[in-house]
Amino acid sequence: MTEDGIGVPLRRRDDRRFLTGRGRYVHDIVRPRQLHAVFLRSPHAHAEIVTIDKAEALASPAAAAARPAM
Repeated sequence: MTEDGIGVPLRRRDDRRFLTGRGRYVHDIVRPRQLHAVFLRSPHAHAEIVTIDKAEALASPAAAAARPAM
């Protein structure tokens, strides 16, 4: 064993919770007025995106906003 902890097995404190099904993941957290984000990327490498039509995304009743990152 080394003094700096490199190569030394460590007992993780959160393992028992997750192995027994009591752990909480970020996806399990539900807050009032919670929003989710979706990022859509081009399937083509180095493609130039000329325009983005947000109308279909904004037509969804679940959509809060649509923002292009160009």
